[in-house]
Amino acid sequence: MSKAVPVSFRLQPEINEELGRVATSMDRPKSWVIERAVKDYLELQAWQLAAIDAGIADADAGNLVPHEDVVAWVKSWGTDDELPMPE
Repeated sequence: MSKAVPVSFRLQPEINEELGRVATSMDRPKSWVIERAVKDYLELQAWQLAAIDAGIADADAGNLVPHEDVVAWVKSWGTDDELPMPE
């Protein structure tokens, strides 16, 4: 495992207080909570960017659902004649 690198940043006082409460309740140092939060955020962003890239690739390949089909599907929600999701 590589050695941790120190990073410095500023927090609003309210966020710092909440961070302290969370760290205390977890019996962990604030640095551990911050590292976990940053890791979770980066994983979420990586997933979202990959999903966006996949969507763009699908659109570029012509794999699209016409807008009118989606509108009709959504308008049918909750009715007796609910349409299946367009593909």
